[in-house]
Amino acid sequence: MALAGPAAVPARATGNVPCHTTVKRDLVDPSSGRTWPGTGVMYCNLTRGHVSVHASRSSGSPVVGLEQGGAANWFVTEMKGETYRDGAAENNWRASTRAGNGRWGWTPEVSFAGGGNYEDDAGLLMPGSYTCANTCAPVPFWAR
Repeated sequence: MALAGPAAVPARATGNVPCHTTVKRDLVDPSSGRTWPGTGVMYCNLTRGHVSVHASRSSGSPVVGLEQGGAANWFVTEMKGETYRDGAAENNWRASTRAGNGRWGWTPEVSFAGGGNYEDDAGLLMPGSYTCANTCAPVPFWAR
């Protein structure tokens, strides 16, 4: 007869304070000037103010700007990158956004409210597959 051990606690797969309120914005690629009209962005709660926005999804990439705290910050998509650590918190998910100074980059989701280490946001979506017929537009700049 096998002895029953403690019940396993199910792991959460995504943060418990998800991004919310999708709005449409016309996003302009700063390099090419190409406009991506009516792109859905979501507002996400940050744990504090002055959250860094990095040039890439690499932990060592330069900071290109800052986001204010609270729920006033919007993001386009999320993708995995290098692990970012802030005290005991760590996460490899990054969210694409335009910093307060207008420059584009990636915010480490370790700064998002809710969730645990290595969890993505429950509301923010990863970029879908971009398909087209004949001539393909470039991959959107916020998903590179």
